[in-house]
Amino acid sequence: MTKTYRVLLSLIVCISGFTLSHAQDNRIPAPVSVTIRSLQSIQQLPQPEWMIKEGSNPLSIEDILNGDIKDGQVVKIHQNKNTIEHYEKYWFAIEFISEVTLHNWLLHVDNAYSGFGFSNNFSEIRSYGVQNGKLTNTGITGFFVPASLRDYHSRHTQSLLNLSLSSENRLTLWVHINKNYTIKSSFPNLTIYDPNITLPTYTYEKRDFMIFGIFLIVWILSLIMYIYLKDETSLWFFVLMTTLIVQNLTTWSSDPLTSVLYPENPKYGYYIGILPSFFNQIFLLQFSRIFVNLQFKNKKLDKMMIWAMIALFFVDLILFYSSIYFENDNLIGVFFVIYGLIYIASGTTYLTLKTPLSKFIGGAILLFIIPQLIPLPFDNKYLTYSALILTITSGVGYRVKLLFQDRLQAEKEKKDLVIQQNTLLEKQVADRTVELTNSLQELKSTQAQLIQSEKLASLGELTAGIAHEIQNPLNFVNNFSEVSVELANELQEALRHRGIEANSEEGELVSDLIQNQEKIHHHGKRASSIVKGMLEHSRTSTGEKELTDINALADEYLRLAYHGLRAKDGSFNADFKTDFDESLPKIEVILQDFGRVLLNLINNAFYAAKSVQKPLVVIKTEKVENGVKISIKDNGTGMSEDIKAKIFQPFFTTKPTGEGTGLGLSLAYDIVVKGHGGSIEVESEEGVGTTFVVYI
Repeated sequence: MTKTYRVLLSLIVCISGFTLSHAQDNRIPAPVSVTIRSLQSIQQLPQPEWMIKEGSNPLSIEDILNGDIKDGQVVKIHQNKNTIEHYEKYWFAIEFISEVTLHNWLLHVDNAYSGFGFSNNFSEIRSYGVQNGKLTNTGITGFFVPASLRDYHSRHTQSLLNLSLSSENRLTLWVHINKNYTIKSSFPNLTIYDPNITLPTYTYEKRDFMIFGIFLIVWILSLIMYIYLKDETSLWFFVLMTTLIVQNLTTWSSDPLTSVLYPENPKYGYYIGILPSFFNQIFLLQFSRIFVNLQFKNKKLDKMMIWAMIALFFVDLILFYSSIYFENDNLIGVFFVIYGLIYIASGTTYLTLKTPLSKFIGGAILLFIIPQLIPLPFDNKYLTYSALILTITSGVGYRVKLLFQDRLQAEKEKKDLVIQQNTLLEKQVADRTVELTNSLQELKSTQAQLIQSEKLASLGELTAGIAHEIQNPLNFVNNFSEVSVELANELQEALRHRGIEANSEEGELVSDLIQNQEKIHHHGKRASSIVKGMLEHSRTSTGEKELTDINALADEYLRLAYHGLRAKDGSFNADFKTDFDESLPKIEVILQDFGRVLLNLINNAFYAAKSVQKPLVVIKTEKVENGVKISIKDNGTGMSEDIKAKIFQPFFTTKPTGEGTGLGLSLAYDIVVKGHGGSIEVESEEGVGTTFVVYI
């Protein structure tokens, strides 16, 4: 990169060191002579062979007529070469020999040059008509001259001078050129016009329209791109294109901005017209760093680029405008050295990053700067910006392609994420639905349990009240029936002692009385048993569940039931077995209520099994998926399907009269299903046995 800078510096020094070829003496040569023989409306004049370059001492027309050019120099004019330097003043002369009369014709001093800027960049052009050594007329025009003061009063004409010639007369026309523009130019083309027939118009070349059309199309595309993408790159591309459009307008031949906005102060157009060029220099570098995402890829290089932009901005403002104010050509040289170094360093650096985007922008920067520093053998007026626009537009198109690919990828990822989230959400909704369904079922179960508890409580209170009310008179019936039996037996014994036979009428009456009293006592006892069962059914518990070892509880009530039956009937004998799952976890039950369930089921099992030769009751526990399974199996006579359908109905019993109330299994069903949210099932086969299965 250091070698590149050295080459660039050498080129700039060579360019800045290019000078005009000077004549060997300062005598004023004879002017070029032009003969006007006809009234042809447009006539091209020959180019003078020499001109006077003013020195530090200004020259007046009187000095010229006296042949005193002071410290000025007579320089030779080279055709199609940049011989007119900026911040310099020149004099040249044309001798007109007219064979016809020209009244109020116009001389067009048309400045053509290579580079960028206005078609006419002469700040002031003055004309002096001399006949026979005397000054006859003067004229003025130029870019810095207000429109109202120009020979031809038009804001669009910056290079027209009045020209009047008399037939058979000679007129020497001296033209004084003052150039304040910053670009060297070649000697102007000279043409005379008849204003009554035609005028020189700054007709835009097709190339101008094509270039401006490209600029305008790209500017519109940049605006659309920014509106659609709304990213930083498209924003700065739009800003860059806007300044390029403005600068392009200021470089047109007719200078539309200056002539419209401030025709009487055209200097403003010149000074303000330079600003878009400065901003272009800054905005191009700013766009380039955003374009390649330099702030994310190389923060150190990005900071250097920011400082380079700041330095270039102040160099533009200070050196460029100072060179204009002080009319110092050396400041312009320094400016171009710094400007060129920054741009070549930036372009080269981007090329070394070796990414497609950085190569695009690096090539664009080099195409922009090289034609401004190195003279080319052809008109490069539009090469710089055309190459710049085409390169940047191609790069932006490539970046837009990448951006769309990224967006498509992002949309695909977003779509996949949405599908994934929807799937997850559906699963969560399904899980939540299951949870809510379970909660609802639990709520319904709890509600049913509460309702059942309330019903049972109400029924229990009613049953308890009825049972208590019945129990007292029933006790009297039982007691007096028992006493009456004893009295009847005593009466029968007394009759026997008196010799009254049992088969006599009196004996038979006493015997019938004894039988009636015994039946009354028997059925009273049965009624008492029913009342006792009702009281047990209506008995309320604490209703509080507690963790319980089901194995221990089942074993306890198995033995309690067995020994209870043995106490009532000494002849009762049965075998029992247990098959407990030792891994069974403790579960929450209402201990008193669930113990009553086990006791009822075990009592029924022993009762059913006692009718066979070898009665056997087996209790088995095992862990299932949602809780505990308890099986109580007997090898009794079993039951039919009709009985199985009614087994849990209140007051239904298969036991003989006086041995069962029909409330035990009904009570067990309510406690298991409604009190604990479990289930109870019965499996039975006649002649084989019965199994009650409790799930809780």
